[in-house]
Amino acid sequence: MNATTPSPITMTVPILLVIFAGFVLAGMDAQAKILAALGAPVLMIIWGRYFFHTVVTFVVYAGVKRSFAFMKPRRPWLQFFRASALFGATTFFYTAITRMPLGDAASIQFLAPVLVTAFSGLFLGEKVGPRRWAAVVCAFVGVIIVARPGSGVFGLWALMPLATAFLLATYMIMTRTIRDKDSADVTTFYTTAVGAVVLSAIMPTVWEPLSGDAWVLMVGMGVAGAVGHYCFVRAFHAAEASALAPFTYAHVVAAIIYGLVIFKDPPSVWTLSGAALIVGSGIYVWYRETMIARAARRP
Repeated sequence: MNATTPSPITMTVPILLVIFAGFVLAGMDAQAKILAALGAPVLMIIWGRYFFHTVVTFVVYAGVKRSFAFMKPRRPWLQFFRASALFGATTFFYTAITRMPLGDAASIQFLAPVLVTAFSGLFLGEKVGPRRWAAVVCAFVGVIIVARPGSGVFGLWALMPLATAFLLATYMIMTRTIRDKDSADVTTFYTTAVGAVVLSAIMPTVWEPLSGDAWVLMVGMGVAGAVGHYCFVRAFHAAEASALAPFTYAHVVAAIIYGLVIFKDPPSVWTLSGAALIVGSGIYVWYRETMIARAARRP
């Protein structure tokens, strides 16, 4: 087998991790939207997401693994830059979902995987073939169908998830870049540690009392964030960013499902059609990777 060609098994595990992370992180976003409906300030919501994520990660690594190696990055500035990109993306997105349906905002922000494919070819030197490009473009067309330009979705507030897309693409590329510099444990911890420290310093200026239900949601966001991003980091440590990019669209599908179940926002025919393209493109990329790996194993 060609040493640079991943086997179906090694590709399948990262793909499943990305899909699972998409559903978990979309659930975290749904909790944020509920908190906003309960009257929690956006900065407090973001703080809860970052603070409890960091606490969960710290407890697991320090308490279970009994090691503090996760706090010692080899490339602290790369970790800071990556964490700052995610912090900006979270801020823009959580502000947007206070004014937009969750599925619409998630769809717009998922221009990010298209940008990842472009960036991975330009900056990471990864080979991106025409068929993989075609699959990602089809997925992007699906996102456009879901969002429906001209339907009122693309307004001033839609610029926020659009900004989120660019920052998420930067975050994904940095996750891939940093895998050879630091362990997955270090990267997972610093994903939110920087934002948790910054926001904790700001909290006294915006603090408002919260109900017990709101605190439960805050903790739930932290747990979901820790689990989702751990899976995400593990996946991008194991496979090419451009190969995994289409599967991050699972987040969009999950957001649509949560919008229906939790917020009683049924998907339209346009939404379902776009989602079908998004999922289909991801399945096609997985199929292509599997076929390439099988061909490489033949004598």
